[in-house]
Amino acid sequence: MNQPAVTVIGGGVIGLATAYQIALDGTKVTLVDSGEPRFGTSNQNAGWVAPSHVIPFAAPGMVSMGVEQLLKRTGAFGFSPTAGPLLASWTMKFMRSCTEEHVNNSVPALTELLNNSIAGFEKLIANEGLKRAPEALWYIFSSDKAAEHAHHEVELMTRYGIGVREIDINEARTKEPILKDTAKAVVEFDADFGIDPKSTVEILTRLCIQNGVTIRTDETVARVAATRNDVSIATNKDSWTSEYLVIAAGVWSRELAKSLGANLPIMPAKGHSITIPGLANQPMRPFLLAEQRIAGNALDWGLRLSTGYTLTSPKDRNVDMKAVSKLVDTASKVLDIPNSTVNVNPWTGLRPSSPDGLPYIGPLSNAPRVIMATGHGMLGTMMAMGTAVLVADQIAGRSTSRETLKFSPSRP
Repeated sequence: MNQPAVTVIGGGVIGLATAYQIALDGTKVTLVDSGEPRFGTSNQNAGWVAPSHVIPFAAPGMVSMGVEQLLKRTGAFGFSPTAGPLLASWTMKFMRSCTEEHVNNSVPALTELLNNSIAGFEKLIANEGLKRAPEALWYIFSSDKAAEHAHHEVELMTRYGIGVREIDINEARTKEPILKDTAKAVVEFDADFGIDPKSTVEILTRLCIQNGVTIRTDETVARVAATRNDVSIATNKDSWTSEYLVIAAGVWSRELAKSLGANLPIMPAKGHSITIPGLANQPMRPFLLAEQRIAGNALDWGLRLSTGYTLTSPKDRNVDMKAVSKLVDTASKVLDIPNSTVNVNPWTGLRPSSPDGLPYIGPLSNAPRVIMATGHGMLGTMMAMGTAVLVADQIAGRSTSRETLKFSPSRP
């Protein structure tokens, strides 16, 4: 084949956005994707674009919250017997990262990444027909300590400069009749909005093709090898050499990096989603059922609900109908939805999760022509456009801020 300057491995939202952004520089790009049924979460996630998510997943209180979720068996957090030997070290690193110091160190970098993503999504909305939800995101609290939790959320987010306010609960129920009386407090995030993740993937695919990206589907990467000057790629159908390789293969990025001598602690975190069509009281916004850790968004064809963070193996790809039933049952305690798994379009996916809650974006230290773009956990869609800008800048040799070094795969 004609040698592309850049090869991108991975056809999810991160890979597509990155290939498109690199191609805008006039660079010849080839994107390789297996074409298998998606077990990442690019198409079936909650579709949030949330600049409020500047606090990493590894934060104070997350360990106790995880234990609480395990004890209550909510399905929001768990471990799979198939998780493998990486689980123990990943968990220890996660626990060590759950500090105030880590949060304060991470917020500026995540803010920059999310702001770049927002700018990219605004362009897709303005120029490419991507729809956004008409109303801002809500956190919905329903426990006995709902008011206390809502106040704490407002105080915490205000500290980091996030536009947030409490909504009167009666006003909230009037605006969103899907809320039951069990909803006791609501917090609104002014700048957070929802999109359709499937439409985002379709638009980015079209833009890639329009900008000359060669998309090779139904190909499995068999081998990659790197020198200081180039990278060679071999698939089940062909082989070639590129100046740069971008690995944006979700949970499978770890094995590709490992073949190049880099040991990135990426764990697959399994989640489930359902999409309920035909609701008469369809909400107008994305939302989080805060205590239940259930994310929601109203799409054109139904209400998307997603939850779950089960640390597992890349081979754990079956829809767990017990988890789906638990999701429906838990959500129906706060939302006026059918308490049934009939016609809910269940889905499962694997999120590539780092133990410190920050993505891996940047070159491998021992293979500088290989750029990682993975480890985004539950925030892949909302960070896709910002990740793409950072990778394109690194390949083009444009200056990047010191904050983005915090995403380096070589960080401690």
